[in-house]
Amino acid sequence: MKASIFALLFSIISTLVISQELNDSNTDEKAYSPTIGLGVGTIGFYGDLNDSDYGSPLGSNIGFNVYVIQPISNSFNVKFNFMISEIKAEERSLARNVNFASDIRAGALLLEYNFSKWLSEDRKITPFITAGVESVEFNPKTDLEGFGGERYNYWSDGTIRNIAEDAPNSNIAVIVQRDYSYETDIREAGFNPTRNYLERTFAIPVGAGVTMHLNDNFDFRFESIFHYTFTDYIDGITPETSSEYVGTKKGNSRNDHFWFNGISLSYNFQKVEPAEKIEFFDDGPIDYSTLGNTGDYDRDGVIDLMDKCPDTPRDVEVDSLGCAIDSDKDGVPDYKDDEVNTEYPEFANDKGVELTDDMIYESYLKYIDSTGATAEIIERNFRGRGARKPTYKVQLGKYSSGDTPDEIGKFLNLSDLNKIDQEDQMIFAAGNFSSLANAKKRRSQLINQGFNNLIIIKKNLNGSYTEIGEAVSSDNSSGETNITSTTTPASSETNNTETNTPKKVEETNEVVFRVQLGAFRNKPTSENYTQIPDLIVVESGGFYRCMSGSFDNFADAAAHKVKMGLEGYKGAFVVAYKNGKRVSLKSVGINPIKSDPIIGK
Repeated sequence: MKASIFALLFSIISTLVISQELNDSNTDEKAYSPTIGLGVGTIGFYGDLNDSDYGSPLGSNIGFNVYVIQPISNSFNVKFNFMISEIKAEERSLARNVNFASDIRAGALLLEYNFSKWLSEDRKITPFITAGVESVEFNPKTDLEGFGGERYNYWSDGTIRNIAEDAPNSNIAVIVQRDYSYETDIREAGFNPTRNYLERTFAIPVGAGVTMHLNDNFDFRFESIFHYTFTDYIDGITPETSSEYVGTKKGNSRNDHFWFNGISLSYNFQKVEPAEKIEFFDDGPIDYSTLGNTGDYDRDGVIDLMDKCPDTPRDVEVDSLGCAIDSDKDGVPDYKDDEVNTEYPEFANDKGVELTDDMIYESYLKYIDSTGATAEIIERNFRGRGARKPTYKVQLGKYSSGDTPDEIGKFLNLSDLNKIDQEDQMIFAAGNFSSLANAKKRRSQLINQGFNNLIIIKKNLNGSYTEIGEAVSSDNSSGETNITSTTTPASSETNNTETNTPKKVEETNEVVFRVQLGAFRNKPTSENYTQIPDLIVVESGGFYRCMSGSFDNFADAAAHKVKMGLEGYKGAFVVAYKNGKRVSLKSVGINPIKSDPIIGK
């Protein structure tokens, strides 16, 4: 059905060409010069992966094209187009985990119609529609094995491991990262019923665009071309592809297509007639006073049209070009010159005074001075904006650098958790408050949640931290009523939220989502993660797990995971913490396969 529609559209355009040629037969014969162009764009792929239909035309695949356009009339062009690209796509779901990459090479012959009959001749933008025939070559490959040749095992939690999830020894499986090396040729691997199918096909490209005319020779083109192919093998998956490759979800019955959206710069070889020469007659010197512009802004007797120094002060003697007289040629005009008749003007300073030996020696002393004895002192007041206010946090614990706190699970459950690195120590703290009262309120909340040995700390202007009072626990054994600050004046704030009565630990339904970047047997070096926001490294079960970010909803965490993936952490995934423990995403109402923008839709 779709093929017949495209064929009908092509026949209509062909009919328009013939009728247009007949209409142009009575006009003067005109020569049309060719145009060459080079472009780049994005390619959206529609095949069996992710069951994509005709959705967004924009994709992450980059394509390049080069073309030659030959006009055959005022309204119709013939275009020869060659395009190259690498198309990649992947699908991760409970039913199947597949991926492919394929080089695409396509050569096309298209016919363009540009609506010139209805547009003005001096237009800057020309729209067009196009259709044609095309030959496409492809060679799909897939990534099935890791660096060491181990086959990937996709688990239901979204991770990739070295052992199958249903294997007897799956409890010792470790997470592995994809190497994104598409080493397996899908046709040669025998995943389809035959290994002899052609990796080339015909296609019908149909699209539209606009041409922006920069000048007589250069144009910008914006085009959107849909390529309807006659094969289902571009991604290597068909309804007959074996379950060994596609799992329990078979391929669809539609052919594979792709959509190119790009921009290009083109050059037209038409000859441009030179501008008409303006002949000048030698009638002697030009009388500028006859040209109409006889204004004299600085009133120095030289009209503005000829004045090289149009802002000369009043009553200053000027030369024929309107610039102040400089008698000794030292670069300082006489009316500013402290020494008008300098003997050696090349050695004059900015005041027009010839430099003496003493003056040169003084300049030398200032140049080599490292003590500031001869330096010029400039005093400035930088206090106009007022002093910065201190900030307060609730310290959860202080540990040696590299140690993993026993309470790290509880810490990770806090959405406002932050880590402070100080030389050989690291501090885990909660919140960031501009007032001591708000910090005390947050400390009371943490006490109710079962946290002990809490201390309020204040950030100093030099970046160090000062402890405010003593540690407070849920049993209040330290005596909260005696808390004072040795570095802060006594506050009139009351402390009614904290009493001497032991607090009952309250559970909270708050869920905190974080993005785990990876798990490693050896502790990662810090320089590899200097650009990661809110990075926390946790040691558990002989592995170091690196986590980034803190979010109270899955959507923001998933977006952060996408960002980390673009930064190169391809194996990143979202984890959840609740009541001081790591829990599964399903237990908090999240389906990791259907909701994760990296894994699937």
